Amino acid sequence: MNEEELKARITHLRQVEKLTHRQIAAALNIGRGRVGYILGNLGSAKKIPKELIVDKYVGLIAQWYKQYPKLQARQIYERLQSYGYQGSYITIARMTQVYRQTKQKAYHPLTFLPGEEAQVDWFFFKHDKLGYLAGFVYVLSYSRYAWGVFYPKTSFEFFLSGHLECFKHIGGLAHCHRYDNLKSVIIKREPQIEYNAQFLDFANFYGFKLHVCNPYSGNEKGRVERLIRDVRVFLYGDNFTDLNDLNRKFHQWLEKRNNTIHRSTGKMPKELLCQERLLGLPQANYVARRIVLARVSKTARVEFDANKYSVPTTCVGKNVEIIAYTERIEVVLNGTTIARHKRCFGKQQVIDNPLHAEKLINITPKFKMRRILQLITHMDESFNCFISHQEDDPMREQVAYELFTSLKSYSKIMLISAVKELNTMRCYKLKALRSLLNLPQSQEGPVLWPQNNDLLKVNYQQRSLNDYDELI
Repeated sequence: MNEEELKARITHLRQVEKLTHRQIAAALNIGRGRVGYILGNLGSAKKIPKELIVDKYVGLIAQWYKQYPKLQARQIYERLQSYGYQGSYITIARMTQVYRQTKQKAYHPLTFLPGEEAQVDWFFFKHDKLGYLAGFVYVLSYSRYAWGVFYPKTSFEFFLSGHLECFKHIGGLAHCHRYDNLKSVIIKREPQIEYNAQFLDFANFYGFKLHVCNPYSGNEKGRVERLIRDVRVFLYGDNFTDLNDLNRKFHQWLEKRNNTIHRSTGKMPKELLCQERLLGLPQANYVARRIVLARVSKTARVEFDANKYSVPTTCVGKNVEIIAYTERIEVVLNGTTIARHKRCFGKQQVIDNPLHAEKLINITPKFKMRRILQLITHMDESFNCFISHQEDDPMREQVAYELFTSLKSYSKIMLISAVKELNTMRCYKLKALRSLLNLPQSQEGPVLWPQNNDLLKVNYQQRSLNDYDELI
């Protein structure tokens, strides 16, 4: 076998038969070094790569990333399993890394005229004592003047209230407002943008236009995003006792920021605020509220934000409107307000007004006093303490009934304050409570008897009615 035939034979065994250098040397009875030398000169010395399990899915993966560029490796792995893929997740993560690399983008700098636009957004903050809170921020794009407020929730009434707080502080508003894809602004984007009807009414009332950012385009509202980043630094460097304390310190921080030279403009935002050509505020006031439809349950309660509020028992089974304000709720039936409650921001709480069950209690007289006692003792711990120190059950029921009827004339806060004061003095007398509230004392006095009991036996002859007829 000459040299040319040997090269051809070695090439065939390597590329077609897929034999190793050792196997080729044994088959041709030559040394492995000579086999390697010949294959090296022919360019066939490189190790033949093995076919991977994922290779047959490469086209499918490329198609998925073309359609959804932000798919994660875990999502690709889960999708491939439904196509029979039995390889590992690590293989998919390495193979898709080229698709998941962040691509650098270039953006045009956004410039605005005085009063042209403001950027608005929410952000969340978790506090050890206060729990999750939502921060509403408002930034004028030209001057970078910023204001905001913290709320316990991000529902629509708080969204409107945040606008109103900022409008009042700044003394006007921008001609256009830029928003992210908030549900309070946009209901859906496909097939075309559908705005929240109540927010459109709010925008028309104040006369500003809406500009909605594209999805995944934080650069379009960079001014408010940068503000939120700075606010987070402030939040994690301070401590707060309650929501009012948080807002007070937040406003102090904003005042300081607005009086500091901005890194982009080279001037203080408060100085540039005078140049803003803002829209004026209308004479009428817009009320920040949200209306929710509900149905009264058999226990005379309506459910709102995972809490239950009482209504009069005569409204059981009827459809009502719940008007939610930032601090209270009202229940309206056929245009008439049937219940008002202070808003509760807890979960699974029951907020009762005992007067709502008055008619139900009157229907069952034997049950009445016991039910009133139950309602009053559960209304406040101070009531329970005052009642529990009474001598016996009838006296406890009488005191509970007195407190119950007093709710018609006095507010709940006033009654609680009076009872707490008596508890502090360890005075648990009903007479002391009446005196403290200036309630009228009972007019019943001791029974009077004459000294001569025979006077009670005095009898007289009744006159005929005809005698009175003669006088006419």
